[in-house]
Amino acid sequence: MNKITRRDFLKSAAGGAAAMWLGPRLLEGATALKKPNVLFLLPDQWRFSSFSHGEINDELVQTPNLDKFVLEGARWRKTYATCPLCTPERATIMSGRYPHQTGMMANNKMLPPGERCLAEIFKEAGYATHYVGKTHYDGVAKPGFIPKGWRRRGFTTYEGFNRGHNYTTGQIYFDNDGNEIHPTEYEPKTQTDLAINFMKQNRHRPFFCYLSWGPPHTPYDQVPAQYKHYNVRAGNRRPNVPAGNPDADELNNYFAQCEALDDEFGKLMSALKRLGLDKNTLVVFTSDHGDMHSSQGLLRKRVAFEESLHVPMFMRWPEKIPGETVIDTLIGGIDIMPTVLSLCGLDIPKTCTGTDKSPAIFGETPPNSDAIYCEEYDLKTVNGSWSQTWDFRWRCVVTDQYKLVVDDSPTLDINSVIYLYDLQADPYEQTNLVSNPAYTVTKQTLFNRLVQFRDETGDSFPKAPPLAESFYNV
Repeated sequence: MNKITRRDFLKSAAGGAAAMWLGPRLLEGATALKKPNVLFLLPDQWRFSSFSHGEINDELVQTPNLDKFVLEGARWRKTYATCPLCTPERATIMSGRYPHQTGMMANNKMLPPGERCLAEIFKEAGYATHYVGKTHYDGVAKPGFIPKGWRRRGFTTYEGFNRGHNYTTGQIYFDNDGNEIHPTEYEPKTQTDLAINFMKQNRHRPFFCYLSWGPPHTPYDQVPAQYKHYNVRAGNRRPNVPAGNPDADELNNYFAQCEALDDEFGKLMSALKRLGLDKNTLVVFTSDHGDMHSSQGLLRKRVAFEESLHVPMFMRWPEKIPGETVIDTLIGGIDIMPTVLSLCGLDIPKTCTGTDKSPAIFGETPPNSDAIYCEEYDLKTVNGSWSQTWDFRWRCVVTDQYKLVVDDSPTLDINSVIYLYDLQADPYEQTNLVSNPAYTVTKQTLFNRLVQFRDETGDSFPKAPPLAESFYNV
C-alpha cells in the first residue's frame, strides 16, 4: 500500500460517494421535507454518567457542548447496551439484531454477509454513505482495511480501520482505496476533520455519516495535555466505589478524554451550522458500552452493572424533534437501527429484531417498552484486566424500575437469579434484593419476562449460541 499525506487524505474524503438523491420524501406526521441528513456519532466506552448534565452524573467531568446539545433535542435517560462489549454491540447497532442471532458474541468476529445493515438502507434510499474511524465488526485484522464490497455494510466510502486504539502515536488509517495514512495529531481531531470534509463535499445531497471515535477508551493517558486537569479523590467518587480509590489516574484521564471529545463534538456542530445543514440533520450520539472504573470493585465493561451497561443517547433534528425533550422509555442498542430508520421515513427491514422507539420522542408509547433484554458471554478465555470481572455468561432484563440478572447455571430456573436491583430506589446498585422475601413476586415476574425474551429471540442460553463463522455463506 502507498503512504499518502494527511492533506491528500482529507482531499480524498467523500470521493465516489453514493448514488443519486431520489428527491424529497414525505415523512410520516410531518410536512414534506427534504430527506434529513444523518450524522451518527459512536464514541467507544462512554458511560451514561460521564457528563456535566443529567442525573447521578459524575461530579467532575465537563462537557459543555454536549450539555447545550441535549437542550436542543431529545435526551434518552434509559438507554442500555444490548451487549456491553465492542464487537457484539457495534454489530447489534448495525444490524438491529441480537448477538446470539448473528453469532457476534465476542470481540474480533466478522458480521456475517447475509445481515441487512443500517447503511445499506440509507444507500438504497439514495444517500451518500460514509464511515470514519474504528469499525470493529470485521474480524481479527488490526488495524485492518475494509475493502469495497459486502464487508463495507452499505458504506460507499470509508476512511478508517477495523480495530485498535492509538490516539497520539502509532496510528494507521486507510483511505477509501486502502492507502495507509499515518496522522501525527490527536486521533479524534483527524476523524472529526474527515467527517466535516465529507459533509462539506456532500452538503447538496442527503448523506449518512457514521463517525466512530476511539476514546474515551484505553489507553487513557493518550489525550492532549490541556485536558489533563482532573483530580479525582475519594470524596467525589461514585458511592459504589470501594475504599482505596484504585484507579484515580485512569479516571482522571477518562474524564480528560470525555472533555476532549466534547470539544470535537462542538466543532462538528459548528460545521453543520456553517454549512447550513444544522436544521435538517438528525444527529445521534450514543456509545457501545461504558466503563466500571472501580464501581463495585470492577474495571472496564462486560458486566450488567449500570456503569458498564447504561449508555447515553442524544438526538437532535430541529425540523422534527422538539427541544428539551427528556425520554424515559427504555431503549436498547438493538432498537437504534429501526428507530433511526423510522425517524428518517425509511422502511425497517423485516430482519430487525429491535423495536422502533421513535414514537417516544413525541410523547407516545412504543411497542415492547416494558423491558429490554441484555446479554453477555463466557469470560473464561479473557486475559488481563478483564479477569477482574465476572467469570460466567449472563442475561438480564431491565424495566423502568428493576434489573434482574441470571447466571449460566446448567438449568435456567429461578435459582439462576443472582442480582435484583431497584434502580429507582438504589441507582448505584448497592442493595441486592435477590434474597429478600418481600421481592419474591417481583423476582418471579421479571424472571418470567427474561425467559420470554430468551425464547422469542431464539437464544440458546445457558448454552452458548453458535459463532458468527457458522453463518457465513460466501
